[in-house]
Amino acid sequence: MSDTVVDSSVVAKWILPEADSAQAQRLITDVAGAGERLIVLDLVFPEVANAIWKRHRNRLITVAEAEAFLAALGRAPVHVEGAIRLLDAAFKIAVRYDRAVYDALFVALAHDLGLIGVTADEPLYNVVRTDYPEIALLRNWP
Repeated sequence: MSDTVVDSSVVAKWILPEADSAQAQRLITDVAGAGERLIVLDLVFPEVANAIWKRHRNRLITVAEAEAFLAALGRAPVHVEGAIRLLDAAFKIAVRYDRAVYDALFVALAHDLGLIGVTADEPLYNVVRTDYPEIALLRNWP
């Protein structure tokens, strides 16, 4: 096992009850249990906080539940990398695969660090997996 890059879709599953949340929790156990790091981009926090807000806005959770989820996000056992240094590479990936720069940043980080990157975003996985075999789908972990 080695350090592993995870994207916002995986972190959201650590915090919010969703399909594959158990698999996302197992990823934490596997990686952290082996003494390795879970690496995220700094933009993971506002992205997941926005997912929490959307749940509240859609009246799926209370304010108190949203605040508890936000507190859990702040305790996520992750090593944070800045996105700024990856913008050029991510922009090229975004243009080539017609994906949001946010998604491309995750791919660029995993590629830059030479590590496995785990996502729950199946459309992203499907379009980049041939050229970026280091990107893995959470559902297939490990």
